[in-house]
Amino acid sequence: MGGPTPVGRRSLRHIKPHMNIFTKIKNYTVKAIYKTKLLTYVNDINNLNLRNEKNEFYLIALPLSDKFNPFVGTFCHNNIQYSDKASLPVFIYDILLNKHIEVPWNFVIEKVDIKKTPFYKNVHMSDTNAVSTYPNINKLDRVFINVLDFKANKNFIFLPTWIMQTLQLSCFDVVRIRFAKLETASSVVLQPHHKKFFNLSEPKKTLEEKLRYYSCLTKNSTICINHDGFDYHFDVIKMDAGEKKDVEVASIQDADVIFDFVKEKYDK
Repeated sequence: MGGPTPVGRRSLRHIKPHMNIFTKIKNYTVKAIYKTKLLTYVNDINNLNLRNEKNEFYLIALPLSDKFNPFVGTFCHNNIQYSDKASLPVFIYDILLNKHIEVPWNFVIEKVDIKKTPFYKNVHMSDTNAVSTYPNINKLDRVFINVLDFKANKNFIFLPTWIMQTLQLSCFDVVRIRFAKLETASSVVLQPHHKKFFNLSEPKKTLEEKLRYYSCLTKNSTICINHDGFDYHFDVIKMDAGEKKDVEVASIQDADVIFDFVKEKYDK
């Protein structure tokens, strides 16, 4: 009348941990099966595109980690999260060489919505918001990127966290990439998120130095630099590429670009 008997309570205490273990095993197994099928799906598409010489490849997205950090003294050391650089699989490199495509190697990347069968509809992978605590990243349908290296496993791509957030990607989401030849920027207008940037002794010089880790910029994206241990975020407001005004994307690599700023986005 007053609840489970002592025997019943003991039974519940013994059963619950086992139920949790079985649930975890089931979830782990379902995720493993889903990943295997996803990898097969992506691999089949890429093989088909290779046969048809199509400039389009599907890759499974994961965030860059410290293992991709270049050696001390080499380009981009400790700045992979403050760049537009992605780690790609080596078969992309082979294609670029075989087609004699000259550097810079820029790509457009966009999220692909994969329809899950009912069996996998509750499969959820890690969210990249758990990696980055900064919430004010603009969301876009596509972003333009450059290459960090070709160390990623076949059919995978590793991206800076800000790009994962921009495209609203979770771990193991699928993206589509295509090689893109870009115009060179002549002027760029940026909006700092916080007034603290303007308090630097030489804000423009600091920005220009840090932007060498970016090969290109995408309009309306939120980029990030790190200076003296502090992250500074900027929205890309407007870009011109010579006579072409207000373009979606432009290369800033080895370019003489005029940078300008508008008032900070947030008061604090």
